[in-house]
Amino acid sequence: MKKRLIRKAALPLLLAGAWALAVLVVGAQSQPLEGREVDLVWSTSDGQRMEIYYAHRLNGVWAEPVRITDDYYDNMYPVIDRDSTGTRWLFWTAYSNGRMELRYTSGRDGTWRESTTLADRMKTNISPSVVIDKEDTVWVAWSANDGGVDDIYVAFKDKNSWSEPAMPHAPNDVPDILPEVGLEDSGNPEVTWQSLQNGALLTLTSRFSGEQWSEPEVSENSEPVESHSETLELPAFVNNTSMVFVRVY
Repeated sequence: MKKRLIRKAALPLLLAGAWALAVLVVGAQSQPLEGREVDLVWSTSDGQRMEIYYAHRLNGVWAEPVRITDDYYDNMYPVIDRDSTGTRWLFWTAYSNGRMELRYTSGRDGTWRESTTLADRMKTNISPSVVIDKEDTVWVAWSANDGGVDDIYVAFKDKNSWSEPAMPHAPNDVPDILPEVGLEDSGNPEVTWQSLQNGALLTLTSRFSGEQWSEPEVSENSEPVESHSETLELPAFVNNTSMVFVRVY
């Protein structure tokens, strides 16, 4: 089955004096958005650096926001998902001294672990995307480069350890950017991204077979058939709407 998901916020809307997001709810049997459990993560300045914050909505009520980062990085572009135990897994890009690392933390019941670097071998590691499958394997995709054009990388964490990052496409000399990792109907992970080829921006998809990633295929920019769009009003404590991510359960 498809992973329940609200995608990365694109353009917030100003409705009746409050910021809101047009979001895509996947699943034909889904209940109205107003009754759903929601995780919200965003990046905003504390006056010196960009920091990550988290808030949770249950039964229509937002809990007080929690500051996740407090370090010397500019922390940006957060994404989040949860596993079957209720543990949240939060990933973001951390910038310092001309380099961008991919960092993450996990938390449950209000307690968050110290953040850890997942990827820093490349000069830039940006635009993370995360999904957790029914076996509680954490899948993360991002784009990275070391001074050339961006490539897509994917890593996963099972109950033991992280895999080595792997590219779901062959090495090339074109930009591959903006990955989104999700679950196909079989429950296997798939990653979709944008690739600039011969002057055209193509949407490519690769699927994981259990051993390796499939040859990328050109896919249509279409929404799932069993989906609908709703508007989610952001709480007043979100003061920067440019880097917001919402996950609905």
